[in-house]
Amino acid sequence: MKKFVTALATLALLTTATPTFAQEGQTTQSKSLSNSSTTSNDEEFQDIEVRFGYVSGADRYKWVRYNVTDGYEDASGTSYSTSSKIYSLRVGKLYRIHAYAVDQNNNVLAVSNPVEVRGERGETVIFLNFR
Repeated sequence: MKKFVTALATLALLTTATPTFAQEGQTTQSKSLSNSSTTSNDEEFQDIEVRFGYVSGADRYKWVRYNVTDGYEDASGTSYSTSSKIYSLRVGKLYRIHAYAVDQNNNVLAVSNPVEVRGERGETVIFLNFR
């Protein structure tokens, strides 16, 4: 019984001391987390305007973005007009973008030449002409 009471008293003592250490640790940790989240918020992205050459009979234009710097296809989309916005190119990375003109039956009518663009600060407009 004496061991139980001693253990219980020790546990009570440690429990009251823990929140002070935990609170200090959390304060330090949240400071470092806010610093790291500030760093990731500082990472810059660019949105670009893409204009497609008109293709007779095209219902829509499908585009594909390939991240050349890192070596993978990272985005694609569809536009029902001859312009589109492509979002979130990382500043400093190189991308290759090309498009397909597609009819209502999902037949490819034309393919654009690929255009390479590097994410940079400011506005960028690219033109995709079809062959």
